[in-house]
Amino acid sequence: MLRRNRIEVKNISAAKKSHCGKKHFCRKEITLLDNIILYKIFAFQFNYNFATMKYTAEQIAMMRMKDAQMKDALKRDPLINYTEGYFFLTLNTRGEAPILSRVAGRVGGTGADAPHCEYTALGKGVIESWKKMPLVCPTVRIGPCEVMPEHFHGLLHLLPGNKRHLGTLVSGFMAGCTHHYWDSLGIDWRTPCMKDGVYTPRMHSRDRHHTRSYLGPALFVRGYNDVEALTAEEVRVKMEYIAKQAEKRLIQGDRHQCFIIRRNMKTAAWNLEVAKRAVADDRFYKSHGAKCDEACHAVVARFNIQGLDYIGDRRLLACEKKLPLICHRADMPFFNQQLEAVVNAARNGWVIVSAFISKAEREIRRQLLIEQLPVIEIVDNGFADRYRPTGKSFYATAEKRLVQISCWNYQYTRDAAVSREMCLVMNELARVITQKPDDWWKRPL
Repeated sequence: MLRRNRIEVKNISAAKKSHCGKKHFCRKEITLLDNIILYKIFAFQFNYNFATMKYTAEQIAMMRMKDAQMKDALKRDPLINYTEGYFFLTLNTRGEAPILSRVAGRVGGTGADAPHCEYTALGKGVIESWKKMPLVCPTVRIGPCEVMPEHFHGLLHLLPGNKRHLGTLVSGFMAGCTHHYWDSLGIDWRTPCMKDGVYTPRMHSRDRHHTRSYLGPALFVRGYNDVEALTAEEVRVKMEYIAKQAEKRLIQGDRHQCFIIRRNMKTAAWNLEVAKRAVADDRFYKSHGAKCDEACHAVVARFNIQGLDYIGDRRLLACEKKLPLICHRADMPFFNQQLEAVVNAARNGWVIVSAFISKAEREIRRQLLIEQLPVIEIVDNGFADRYRPTGKSFYATAEKRLVQISCWNYQYTRDAAVSREMCLVMNELARVITQKPDDWWKRPL
């Protein structure tokens, strides 16, 4: 189900037509499907504000250039209230310099040998700045954090009634960390300086984007990534993710070959025409020609024509005994039979290949991972350069029990829904990889 968000949007046209100078507002019930309309409204407001503010053409061009260069993952979502709620934050050091900590211990160790981070003096300064945030803003509660060698993770809770935007709070935190960085570089930022006969504290002499101050370089790169945690379960997952950062780093170091993203794998049986044919052969699209054309255009826009990307042990892909898993709605009365057949086949050495789209497929996936059985998972997005599997998938990949494979180009999205045509293409890829019909479980192997 789509979560509905009630927000307030300025009606610019009504405000411009008003003779008394008062601003009129309209309230709209907006769902995630209205993103395009909402972005157009915000873009109009952005240009309207530029027209009324006293900026030069060069300044406006510079602002727009910086906004265009900002990565999508670092941009804020207009549908999120950034003054209340739980937020999982990630900040990266400039140039990914490993200057904050060192990962020590061993996988499976206990006590002093347990995986942990040994913080440098600068890393301790970052933690000190994190702990000071509730003192600066009483409506903020800090959660667990971890200072990795080249990045920082933290969970922040903005209480109801808080008026400060998340970006303002993170900006202050980044500035405090930069001051600790300057201390380590020997930069004197505390001494007041004279300007036009007036003493001005140097600590305010920095640019608003933290790219480089007048006194020295910033510790973190411009921008930050935030993920909103809406439920208690999501908060628990983020806390567990932070706690296991050191352990996962050690596992990646010991088994780094398992986490290399292999790109553009070629196969004669898989190409764009096969994907488009999978859409065109669907019963719904056969009777809706216009919809079929739209779906094919959507597939073309996302499809990776260079080949398949995957992460994990290639030997699973090379295994000759592979079976597809596709749960059709018409077969739901026989779900227990399909579950038993799939799990038994995996126990006997067959590798299960699936996109795990439906609830039934995800239930079978959960059982396969619990029993540590081999799986090839077809994912609904491409792999970013720094992608790593999460949760149980991370450990299954490290133990060479899971391969994730994708036929899509990477596209950053916060809450992407999987379309019907994408499901059809991924299910067809499962058949191509296995060269087996998806109803194999209805008869003995």
